[in-house]
Amino acid sequence: MRIAVQMDPIETMVVTRDTSLALMIEAQGRGHEIWWWRPADLFFESGAVHAAAHRVSVKLDPDDHYRTLETRTIPVGDLDVVLIRQDPPFDMGYVSNTYLLELLDPSRTRVINRPRGVRDMPEKLSTLRFPDLIPETFVGRNEEALAAFARRFEQIVLKPAFLAGGEGVAKTAHDDPEFKNVVAKFLAASGTEPIIAQEFLTRVREGDKRVFALAGEAIGAVRRMPQKDEFRANLHVGGVAVATPLDARDREIVAAVAPLLAREGVLFAGLDVIDGRLTEINVTSPTLVQELKRFEGIDLPSLFWDRVEAM
Repeated sequence: MRIAVQMDPIETMVVTRDTSLALMIEAQGRGHEIWWWRPADLFFESGAVHAAAHRVSVKLDPDDHYRTLETRTIPVGDLDVVLIRQDPPFDMGYVSNTYLLELLDPSRTRVINRPRGVRDMPEKLSTLRFPDLIPETFVGRNEEALAAFARRFEQIVLKPAFLAGGEGVAKTAHDDPEFKNVVAKFLAASGTEPIIAQEFLTRVREGDKRVFALAGEAIGAVRRMPQKDEFRANLHVGGVAVATPLDARDREIVAAVAPLLAREGVLFAGLDVIDGRLTEINVTSPTLVQELKRFEGIDLPSLFWDRVEAM
């Protein structure tokens, strides 16, 4: 097959933990042709979607992880598979690219995850469809309503709706003298977008689980542990990945979310779970696959391409 990955620049990969690279290496090992492009390299012209793309060979070598074999503009509809793998922010640029990729004939070019599914499942907001699984949550911009929500809890966490990697997340409390200023700054930074507030889950100190779902099935999990003086467990802010088993609650959450993933055409997702409660459904560029293989011996890229090749 001819396979392409729409992703952040290949030279910026953290080779020892990049999931896109692991997927590319596995596909290459199966004899498939590998291309990549940046989101800004995708465009529509003369009735078709094109990309300024690079054909590459890849390997798991921090000093030499890719070689460019060819660079040219290609009709995206000539490819067999396109993976949407760029990181958020999930902004209008991201959304616009899903519209372009949705123009492809799905009988010829399979886009994974499906563009409409990526567009319709914002990673933090899609959890609102499962109120029995998530922490107590507020979404909006009304300061009085947010303050009333905050008074229900000792502490809350404020999150931007469409960023990732723990970026912009803050912890505060209704009785903090700076509470109003913190909220005002958060609202100003988010422009017209809503913000998310959730009860602070104190057991985040015990880690934030990434539970992998492939074709609606729970495959495995990795736990991220926050640093001593940090409540965020994301690797981008210094969290450390450690081994962890799937438990009954993880499987229950995946089973509850699986019908939505199937309806939206989401083959591969990463569900974030803190203290048994669902906090995110990652469908844009789920990570930690290399860690899963190191800790549990579960080769998710191999399982992924088995599924894709069978489609």
